[in-house]
Amino acid sequence: MSELIVKYPDRAPDHFPLGRLRITIGRSARNDLCIPDPFASRVHAEVRREGDEYVLQDLGSANGTLYNGATVEGAIHLTAGGRIQIGETEIVFDDGTFNSGMGATMITDNSAASLPEATIALASGDRTTSGLLEAIEGARTQPEEIITTTVTPKAKHGDLLALISKVGVTLLSSDTLNETLEQIVSLVFESVPADRCLIMMRDEGSEDLRVAVARLRDRVGEVGEIRVSRNVLDEVVIRGKSVLTSDAQHDPRFASGTMVLQGVRSVLAVPLGVSDKVFGIIYADSPIAEGRFTEDHLKVLTTLASVAAIRVENARLIEARLERERFERELALASEIQQRFQPTAPPHVNGYELQGISFPCYEIGGDYYDFIEREDGRLVIALGDVSGKGTAAALLMSSLHAAIHAQSASHDSLVATISAVNRYLADNIPANRFVTLFYAELDPESGALSFLNAGHNPPLIVHSAGTVEQLASGGLPLGIKRDAEYREGRTLLQRGDVLVIYSDGVTEAVSPTGEEFGATRLYEVVSRNIEASAAGIRDRIESSLTKFAQGTSAADDITLVIVKRQL
Repeated sequence: MSELIVKYPDRAPDHFPLGRLRITIGRSARNDLCIPDPFASRVHAEVRREGDEYVLQDLGSANGTLYNGATVEGAIHLTAGGRIQIGETEIVFDDGTFNSGMGATMITDNSAASLPEATIALASGDRTTSGLLEAIEGARTQPEEIITTTVTPKAKHGDLLALISKVGVTLLSSDTLNETLEQIVSLVFESVPADRCLIMMRDEGSEDLRVAVARLRDRVGEVGEIRVSRNVLDEVVIRGKSVLTSDAQHDPRFASGTMVLQGVRSVLAVPLGVSDKVFGIIYADSPIAEGRFTEDHLKVLTTLASVAAIRVENARLIEARLERERFERELALASEIQQRFQPTAPPHVNGYELQGISFPCYEIGGDYYDFIEREDGRLVIALGDVSGKGTAAALLMSSLHAAIHAQSASHDSLVATISAVNRYLADNIPANRFVTLFYAELDPESGALSFLNAGHNPPLIVHSAGTVEQLASGGLPLGIKRDAEYREGRTLLQRGDVLVIYSDGVTEAVSPTGEEFGATRLYEVVSRNIEASAAGIRDRIESSLTKFAQGTSAADDITLVIVKRQL
């Protein structure tokens, strides 16, 4: 994988893998790559993947970005060994072919290391503390002799070792958890005279048991309903003890229980777990009087469960890891798709500076911002906030993005555009979801700004004269009422004025005492820095949020769009 190598004068370099579509770099901790350089802007530059290549772009930093000694203007394609200079920090791009001279030497130890002796704990009281590995190794060299071994009801020490080795060898061929459990049931039928067998398991993080496998000895007919006595479950799962009854019909423990009603005569039940952690139960029963279970059967089944539990736990952990990796891959893909919806760079509009940035509080967010250049020269500026967070909000945000791009090209007025978007969302999103949106069209020549605010935080225009204007005209959030009515507002961006559009993650950022940042503080930050560039104002706002929060985690996505009309 391609990576950025951040070099320091006083310590070893950091390696930052480029696993995301877009990587922001700067002094703020909100960046993907935070560099503690006093000459770096808080949001300084971005590395973005385009096809099989990566490009570098300055994000309006105060001191600029250098690449191989030249000032970065626009998008610069990175090459292996290319050197990015941000302040006093040097960052080297490595696409996997660059030899930075900072690699490590690998030492391979070919000496055979002896494996530790395994210990198998048996709940019945019998403990086998040696011989497991030797028996399994013998099974590998003489598989036919081991596989054809039959465990007799009169289990002795040698028989138990043979069972241990057979269980180990049989389960080695199992790839999945379900295959492992099916193999265990087959071994149960080989080892004890049971008519039915089932394995119940606990899901991770749950106390409830579910039937994982249930089978009849001859696999003929339906297994039917198997009711396991609550007394048996409590004894095995809660207390970690094995249960044996040779005649359930006359056993006082089950006199009024379900096993009497089902005609069950003999029952075996043993815990399935590792150490003190019981995560399942092996249950076997038989309605035949001649097939009554004995203490020897209990010893055999307990031994089988003790050995099999290790393989079951391993299979559970592997499947959990694979599921987690699958989820992480899907999340990374969703994050990449969402980042593709964001503008790669603000458009160049004569007489204006534009900046946009979004920091999701989770891996993916529900905020949306956009710049859309129309054929008549007008510029569409939009910022939306989807209710909720995480994956569901991100999916809805993608629908909003598609709807706005489709409808903005199909209608001449703002009211018609947003009304169409509202109808689309109302027809297609759940009733408990909605979207707030600020949508505006700027005429760069005159500075005229037409806007519609659908339930969004009122953006601010901080005028160069020091006054502030809030843009609140509009209507209900989108997706709530299909026939909602909207109204358009109009204003003017004069030279030196700054338009700040933001999501509620900005004004609702909280301090350690629970106080919100608020719109007043936002106005004060902008008015104090109105002479700064759009990127400078963006950084001042982010810096003020960071100081105000004092380490308090963001509870919502933070998105900003800054439009400044130059003097």
